[in-house]
Amino acid sequence: MRPVHLGFALLVAGAAFSASARGWQGLMPGATSEGDVIARFGQPSTQGRVGGRVALVYKDDQAITGTRQAQFFLRDDGTLGEIVVFPTSQLDRETVLGTYGAPTRKAFTDDFRTVWIFRQAGITVYFGKDGFVDAISFKDPATAAGADTHAARDGSAARVPSAGGAAPRSPPARGPESAREQPSPTAAREGEAGRAARR
Repeated sequence: MRPVHLGFALLVAGAAFSASARGWQGLMPGATSEGDVIARFGQPSTQGRVGGRVALVYKDDQAITGTRQAQFFLRDDGTLGEIVVFPTSQLDRETVLGTYGAPTRKAFTDDFRTVWIFRQAGITVYFGKDGFVDAISFKDPATAAGADTHAARDGSAARVPSAGGAAPRSPPARGPESAREQPSPTAAREGEAGRAARR
């Protein structure tokens, strides 16, 4: 097992232990405003419209403690729709299980990277090929559940979140019973946010 930075593990642990606690750093998808994000973290490194949503990106010198990058996606009404965090620490599966419990669903991408979905909490954890957490997505559980159902029905492909360039395109993920499953279609926008952040 590789080392896990205690500070970030505690940060993640405080994010969501129950279905009702679905935010990160005190910010709640579906309730928090753009002004709340800026009041908490200051002006973002980059801000722009990505895939029809405003993305606030904190990276490099403005990266939030414990992250390589954090992306905040706003809805049209100005409320926070999704938070995607790219941790600096090497968080393993055991740490994720200890923090969030057992996932509602396990899936994988076309390049066989593991995805754990915690539907009731609105959390999706993306593991890298090395087996450690690459990204964590926080959404309003009501919105996330509807998006997952839609993707599973229509078989549309999503992209794995990316802190850098374009994210690889992934086919529908496969669950334990080979049912067509997807993390969220909004995950497709994280790669776009990385491209927008470099502009």
